Amino acid sequence: MAGCRGLSRQAGGGDLRGAGRQIEQAAEILGAAERLVSTVGQAFLGSNQATAAACQVNNVHLLRGMLGRPGAGLFQLGGPGCDALEAGSAADLPGLRNWADTGHVRELADLWNVDPAVIPHWGPATHATQILRYAEEGSVGLLWITASDPAATMPGLDRILAREDLFVVVQDPYLTETALLADVVLPAAAWGEKTGTVTGADRTVHLCEKAVEPPGEARTDLDILLDYARRMDLRDRDGRPLVRWTDAESAFEAWKACSRGRPCDHTGITYERLRAGGIQWPCMPSSSHGVERLYAGGRFATGPGHCQTFGADLATGAEYGEERYRAENPGGRAFLHAADCEPSPEVADDEYPLVFTVSPRRFPARPARLGDAPPEPFPGQPHLELHPGDAVALGVEDGDLVRVESPLGVLEAVARLSGVRPGVVLLPLDGQDEAVTRAAAELTLTAWDPVSRRPLRTAAAVRLVKAGRCGDAPVGDAPVGEGLYSAAATRLGRGVTARPEVTTAAGGGEAPERYEEV
Repeated sequence: MAGCRGLSRQAGGGDLRGAGRQIEQAAEILGAAERLVSTVGQAFLGSNQATAAACQVNNVHLLRGMLGRPGAGLFQLGGPGCDALEAGSAADLPGLRNWADTGHVRELADLWNVDPAVIPHWGPATHATQILRYAEEGSVGLLWITASDPAATMPGLDRILAREDLFVVVQDPYLTETALLADVVLPAAAWGEKTGTVTGADRTVHLCEKAVEPPGEARTDLDILLDYARRMDLRDRDGRPLVRWTDAESAFEAWKACSRGRPCDHTGITYERLRAGGIQWPCMPSSSHGVERLYAGGRFATGPGHCQTFGADLATGAEYGEERYRAENPGGRAFLHAADCEPSPEVADDEYPLVFTVSPRRFPARPARLGDAPPEPFPGQPHLELHPGDAVALGVEDGDLVRVESPLGVLEAVARLSGVRPGVVLLPLDGQDEAVTRAAAELTLTAWDPVSRRPLRTAAAVRLVKAGRCGDAPVGDAPVGEGLYSAAATRLGRGVTARPEVTTAAGGGEAPERYEEV
């Protein structure tokens, strides 16, 4: 605690002795627990020093031996874009392979019958924020965005995607805010309109079979990508088609071959077996079921030929390299990674004395059922929660219209007095639409974690001023424009316009009916 400079300021000026006691109580609970299960969620992984902090959760479980047995484990839940990591969805090599391991690259080259030089392995994967920066600079001329709506949450992205020298393709079931900015929209099938597998946080693979046909010209993501591979005439080094699978099941068989011998081995899983129920990986053909618990007996996939990475400095992100890793010779043991605590770049000061943060959306306890009342077309009124003591000092009463200002933007909403920590202004996102999320993002600096390369936008130094009583100045009438944002901005569109040449599919045609429902 003493090593974290600026802690008292980030805590809103609170008493460090009280915070220290809470840390001691947490340590007593964790140290005395007979069983311990931890979840590291998306908001955690978007916070300051996210990777270093996530490693400390790992360290607690390692030091307490809370892995590989009933009632002991942890789940690193990365959120959208961070699923199917074993298949390389984060631009890493599939099968949890190491781009810096020439043996791993050669394995893939032999499997796909290509020259190793065509497999990207000259450096770590380029993260999404850096790709967008390259697009802004003009060095990337085409972006193909699939199943993602970054324009709804990333400040300034609309200006990048609207560049005349950038060709944008968006592949999505809905005409999202990002799709409105695209040159071409490829309508994609939604989850109930295609067959494929999904994997849960406990590594259980499930088969989801198509329930209905996709509407209009919508096609599955797999069909779109297979069509692309055919049109590109991708070939192996013997001149045969590089992509030889034709549907979801044959693609799964190809993935199984890719996973063979790796920590995520799927070779014992088949569609026929999955129709009887989910199966956990790793699962080899010789086993009747998958491995229920990883790390039993304290063994880890840290051998130089098994690890997915040779490690990186938690503070700078600099790669360590194979030579250093082999010198440490982990031999199947786990690492305890640590880093000095550094304050967020968004630290409160005299000009901006409060800390603005958000609480994430909560998901419904169960899916919607037939007969349920339809959801409200628009969310309830956004509000900002603050501590009663801060409200008194600022002359704010419950229900007043307040304005939160940071060096980058402004947000107006109704004040609600609550039990938040002194010095903190909280914007609950539960029940709010994309415009509110985007308005909150406009207040914060754009930065990313040095290791995971994930954007960090969970806190901002702000000041809060009273803008009037709610009845006197409705939030919906607040001005909305460049650099000034209202949390009640209209859905899908503060100043965002679709390009007139947008088409819905290669060859034209009208958009599926569901595009009209957004």
